[in-house]
Amino acid sequence: MSFFGSAKEFFGLGPIENNEDDAYFEDSRYPESGSSAYDRAERPSRIERPERVERREVPSSRPSYRATPRIVNAAPRTYNDAKEIGEPFRDGDAVVMDLTDLDTADAKRIVDFAAGLCFALRGSMHNLSRGEETTKRLFAIVPEHANTDKEALKRSAGLR
Repeated sequence: MSFFGSAKEFFGLGPIENNEDDAYFEDSRYPESGSSAYDRAERPSRIERPERVERREVPSSRPSYRATPRIVNAAPRTYNDAKEIGEPFRDGDAVVMDLTDLDTADAKRIVDFAAGLCFALRGSMHNLSRGEETTKRLFAIVPEHANTDKEALKRSAGLR
């Protein structure tokens, strides 16, 4: 046989020569009726399933570090300054972000970062510029159990 003939046979592209008996189908381990995996009559009875465990609300394991959280003002200049926002928020403080000096792409990244913080730590985010006559881009993130109202955040941002 030539090299090309051997290669075609190796890759299964040559003619099929079925001179050999297929040992799989003549194996005595497999009865004529087929697999017993799907035979329901011979299947052993199922073990009783345990009752489903119901989910219950677990109190937050994150303690509030202060009775009244502080309001921290942050004005990041680049996305690398996101630490100014994340660390105080992680410690339980409300953060007012002035994103006016950032370009649009970095401002969107900071807002996405802050939204991720709020989601992870169950906080809330407020757009302080909405409904105000200002050219500033101001946002605030507030921790889960903080008793900080939106007016206090606006006063801290200089809108009131």
